[in-house]
Amino acid sequence: MQEMFQILEKRINAGEDGMLIAVIEKSGSAPRQAGAYMLVGQNGRLWGTIGGGNLEYQATVRGINLLQEKRSEVREYYLGAEKSAELGMICGGDVRVLFYYMDASDEDVQNFVEQGSLAGREQEPYWLLLPLEEGPAVVLRECREAQNRRQIEWNGLPYYAERFSDDGKVYIFGGGHLTQETVPVLSHLGFRCVVIDDREEFTQPELFPGAEAVLQSDFRNLFSLLDVQKEDYIAVMTRGHLCDTEAERFALRTPACYVGVVGSRKKTQIVRRKLMEEGFSEEELDRVVTPIGLDIQAETPAEIAISIAAQLIQVRAAKQKR
Repeated sequence: MQEMFQILEKRINAGEDGMLIAVIEKSGSAPRQAGAYMLVGQNGRLWGTIGGGNLEYQATVRGINLLQEKRSEVREYYLGAEKSAELGMICGGDVRVLFYYMDASDEDVQNFVEQGSLAGREQEPYWLLLPLEEGPAVVLRECREAQNRRQIEWNGLPYYAERFSDDGKVYIFGGGHLTQETVPVLSHLGFRCVVIDDREEFTQPELFPGAEAVLQSDFRNLFSLLDVQKEDYIAVMTRGHLCDTEAERFALRTPACYVGVVGSRKKTQIVRRKLMEEGFSEEELDRVVTPIGLDIQAETPAEIAISIAAQLIQVRAAKQKR
């Protein structure tokens, strides 16, 4: 969402109107859940997706038309076998889609974009409220009316409400070829990556497109360098078991929601045995996911990067459900 607000901010500052399209309700086997977003301009899709295929095409066309008409609406799309002739999609479900017209000259729209951009920069939780009939879109830091509900009444008007929060950072120890393949993938998926290595040649920012930060530090100094929170992820990809031991020792003393380690069975057993000798319990060591990533028979660094990204998507989805 931070990227969405960044795009909106540029457009509003340039005086360009836009259409924010959101799936606000779904039933059956629709492509995307409620909470899928897309931005459309006069020339087509700018950002996001509401499911792809003909549904997205039709929504994009409708968004462009509504943009020209300068108005919003809520529209139903039927994906079941009996009603899908319009879309050519037989997913077996229905979706309700909100088209919210954003007038660049409207002060309410300007304030909405400003508050959304600010919340993203400050990495603080916020509620996004989109009007289903009349009223302005708003960003609120708290919304007691919403709690966990999707559609609410706010200021006497119906709204679609969704809560967004900082999903944490991915701390990656080691700046080798695997990390160089993994960071761009994770960044594209919305993960905020911080790379740490003790070698200058492996801490050049240009090696890690999309990384939030690249730090050079001895792995023995991690406690004074990093403040890992329970929302954060840790991936250990260092060059050997000595560095792995330092990184895992640090990781196991943090509340990180995920600790994954790359390495052969022999290397991981060496590190595990060393940490057990230091007093770590079996339960503590069982926090470590090794081998890292989902088992998709990955071999190359690029393939392993995809398996790691898939596993972090899985962990993130489980966190969001909780």
